[in-house]
Amino acid sequence: MTIRDGFKRLFLGPEPQAVPTLGRNDRCWCGSGKKYKSCHLAGDERKRTAERRAAAPPRRRAAL
Repeated sequence: MTIRDGFKRLFLGPEPQAVPTLGRNDRCWCGSGKKYKSCHLAGDERKRTAERRAAAPPRRRAAL
């Protein structure tokens, strides 16, 4: 590790881990043997939507 890499890690934090993406017809990550779309797809999408809404800035209402 170089000094530059050390400063990058210090200021930017650790690099995010690569998350493998699953297709709808791949086997589920939980090991159930079911297809992902039949097992965890709906729950994972709800979780991602909630995370996006929490991270998004609040919307402003238009003045009437």
